[in-house]
Amino acid sequence: MAHTQTVDARSGPLDGLFAKYADAKVEHFRRRIYSKTVRDMERLEDHQLADIGVQRDQIKRCAYESVYHNKPYRQ
Repeated sequence: MAHTQTVDARSGPLDGLFAKYADAKVEHFRRRIYSKTVRDMERLEDHQLADIGVQRDQIKRCAYESVYHNKPYRQ
């Protein structure tokens, strides 16, 4: 009679470490996209911002909601 062992690929001791690393990478890329979006929008002139329906004081909030999928803006 043969003995078989089933190994779950997600039950290793390093799973938490890899998950945290992946989350950190995602957050890093989101921060980069947010910063670039804010920089690009701040370079626009007021009439260009008005064309897309954004006031200058709303740039950071709009960029944040865009990058973080409509989560409330944290200042």
